Amino acid sequence: MKYWLFVTNEENWNIIKDKEIYGFNEKTKTDLEKLSKNDLVIIYIKGKKIGGIFKIINLNEITKIKFKGEDYSYKIKLKKVFVPKHPLDFVDKMINNISIFKNKARWGTILMGRATKEITKEDYYYFEEVLKC
Repeated sequence: MKYWLFVTNEENWNIIKDKEIYGFNEKTKTDLEKLSKNDLVIIYIKGKKIGGIFKIINLNEITKIKFKGEDYSYKIKLKKVFVPKHPLDFVDKMINNISIFKNKARWGTILMGRATKEITKEDYYYFEEVLKC
């Protein structure tokens, strides 16, 4: 099992949350090769928010659901594990506790242009603990 940070925007977050689906475009479809059924996902919403935790349940979802902004032809089915009522602000204290961001002055550049970023098991459990508080 692997652990992931999936990146989205506010508009598409609502689709992901409501329909339990995530989309990849032509540029990011190679990310699909790294994913496996039952991997766990933290959704990062651009603007420094964490949406929730999901599990991948299907890597080739056939659906007519449309995302906003561009064509996401490749979709995966997710299942909610834990989604708080409102997205959690991703504050500096949290950023410094995530290994891929630790000691990075410009931590946001690590996610620029990405749909996914693998995280450690420890980072996943840190996100889980913070979200459930």
